[in-house]
Amino acid sequence: MNKLKCRKQKINGSFECKRTNKIINIKECNNCKYKEYKEYKEYKSIENNQFKKNKKSSKLAKLERNRKSVFTDNKDKCMFCPSTYRLTWHEIFAGRNRQNSMKYNLCLRMCLDCHEFYQEDSEFNDFWHKQGQLYFERNISSREEFIRIFGKSYL
Repeated sequence: MNKLKCRKQKINGSFECKRTNKIINIKECNNCKYKEYKEYKEYKSIENNQFKKNKKSSKLAKLERNRKSVFTDNKDKCMFCPSTYRLTWHEIFAGRNRQNSMKYNLCLRMCLDCHEFYQEDSEFNDFWHKQGQLYFERNISSREEFIRIFGKSYL
């Protein structure tokens, strides 16, 4: 509710109404004819009561379209099995470094089955983190630059 402000010094659940500048409880606010709700901005409503997430930025969409792998030239086959069906990309450095993985082509081409199998495997991830760092240090820049970009050294 827009006009409600929590009173930190009051432990009994009292609130201050910004409209009337009076201390009230939540039941009084629910019955108020002036109550307003904040607009939820993450989703934009569209017709038929469906909701749609905000679009990706054009920079991120371009990075995702142009993903490559420095570890293989074959984009039409899984790196770990002979499958050519339902291929996806696995970024070696996930989370906040996902975009850096795409930027420096530190991605692996995998089928969905292998991707699900290896996604949470710590030995697999440790191996490819080290391979990605070695490639970066040999071909792109120094270890200090790698640590500055990716946050830590895996070697």
